[in-house]
Amino acid sequence: MKKNVLTILEIIGVVVILFVIFMPRGKIKELSIPFFSNKNDENMKYISYDSSGNYDNGYFYIKSMNEKENIMYFDYESKKEVYLCNKPNCNHDSNTCSSYLTYFDANELFYYDDYLYYLDGSAKGTTISVSFDGTIIDSEQTPSTLYKINLDGTEKSKIFVAPSGTRMSMPFVIKGNVLYGYLEKSKVVVTKENNHTTNTTERKLVAINLDTGKYEEIHDGLYETLIGVYNDKLVIQEILYDKDPESFDDDTNAYINNLYNSKAKIKLLDVQTNKEEVIYEDLYKNMERLQFYKDGIYIVAKNSKNLEYVSFSTKNKEIITELPYSNMQIDNIIDDKLLIYLYKDDEARIDDAYYVDLINKDIKDFNLKDKNGYLIEILSGNEDYYFVKLESLFGEEHMTWAGTEQKDILGINYGLIKKSDYWASNANFIRMENAK
Repeated sequence: MKKNVLTILEIIGVVVILFVIFMPRGKIKELSIPFFSNKNDENMKYISYDSSGNYDNGYFYIKSMNEKENIMYFDYESKKEVYLCNKPNCNHDSNTCSSYLTYFDANELFYYDDYLYYLDGSAKGTTISVSFDGTIIDSEQTPSTLYKINLDGTEKSKIFVAPSGTRMSMPFVIKGNVLYGYLEKSKVVVTKENNHTTNTTERKLVAINLDTGKYEEIHDGLYETLIGVYNDKLVIQEILYDKDPESFDDDTNAYINNLYNSKAKIKLLDVQTNKEEVIYEDLYKNMERLQFYKDGIYIVAKNSKNLEYVSFSTKNKEIITELPYSNMQIDNIIDDKLLIYLYKDDEARIDDAYYVDLINKDIKDFNLKDKNGYLIEILSGNEDYYFVKLESLFGEEHMTWAGTEQKDILGINYGLIKKSDYWASNANFIRMENAK
């Protein structure tokens, strides 16, 4: 079965992270804070759950709570969270509210060129049926759909509908009025253990015109993932499996062993000429943990303590520094600093954590954790501050219908912190006020 090769080996089961894209504007009705535009920026922009651009005044995101989803906005000046809704006395719990989204629709949100874009990427997962050969059929004929919304939640318009039976999701790359991403088809199969799983059967990199809603296929990308942009080209990681990954059914160990011993490539794709340039290739286990940043990739191989770097301009690989432990996790790189850490348990709580200053190559302790043992996570920021998730508030542990134990998230607290305080692990937070 096809799995997400970038995350299959990561410890899972942590708090569902509420990723989205933010942009500057004031409280939806009562505030009027100036915002900034990138409409004249014709460079490629990479959009993923955790890379959304830097703006000065606030943060847009999708809030999932109590089986309800809404588009929300945090304003840095007022320190308040508001619904993306202008209607007075609105309960924000139905389609009459501009902030309301249908729960479990794999909703995604991002900002681009003074608009919000909302993707219902699930192909209406709650109504999917399966044909005799296992192909997913959308019984309501509503595949992944992309909408464009004004920054105050008004004038929502449908701008792209994927072909029937296909779906799409982040990450994306946008340049001008063209969005690049993957459309995929799937089918449901029954494994030897009589479990149902979804296999991806086709994955095409497409270019979507955001003005007309039309798209064209660029090339096949069944085992590809977008990881960034460089010199106006797409940065892609591709896995060249040694054996068909669909052949292992429920044998996770065999799947992982096959993944480790398969080749992986980092390549550049010129979308104008459709020409590829391979920057680096190796066995996947030798590039298990990887982050693209600016003009190269940072790598930690399986069982290694070395942080390595491959320059895109020279294609040379060098050891940046030796890490305190082998098999350390590497996080996103922010302001030339790379967070590294060890997991404490199977719930992904953090044991030791550090950061590597990529300019001077120093390694320093990092101690900003919440009361649950997770790192204080940067969501966005401006010139002086980071906007961070301070902590998740959990309910009592209970048994799910599937027979597993879990805790529901009752709420999430957010705050601002000066950049200097964050990297010095000084917990000087300015707390934000959550919407009621």
